Amino acid sequence: MSVNIDLAFTVTGAADEPQAREIVGALEELMRDEAIDGYVRITVGVGEDGACLVSGKSRFPLSISGFHRWQPHFEGLFAFTVAEVATAARPEISWGYPDEEY
Repeated sequence: MSVNIDLAFTVTGAADEPQAREIVGALEELMRDEAIDGYVRITVGVGEDGACLVSGKSRFPLSISGFHRWQPHFEGLFAFTVAEVATAARPEISWGYPDEEY
């Protein structure tokens, strides 16, 4: 059974803009590997503290089969991918359930 999911994430703690862009490239590759690359937009921005950050959001709900198994798999790969580029970076993922919203 598949579930409609909204994905949003933020990665803080990038040393500078070039490192933030390197994180974007690594995450884009992860999205391709997970077959959701056309569904997720990833950008570099500046946080309230003036530091570079990476953020992303699904353009529309993702239909995921076996979400309860895929979620920990994806979250682990996401954290690993970010850490490979920037060990000091802090990834945070938020999941939304649009079918449950009224």
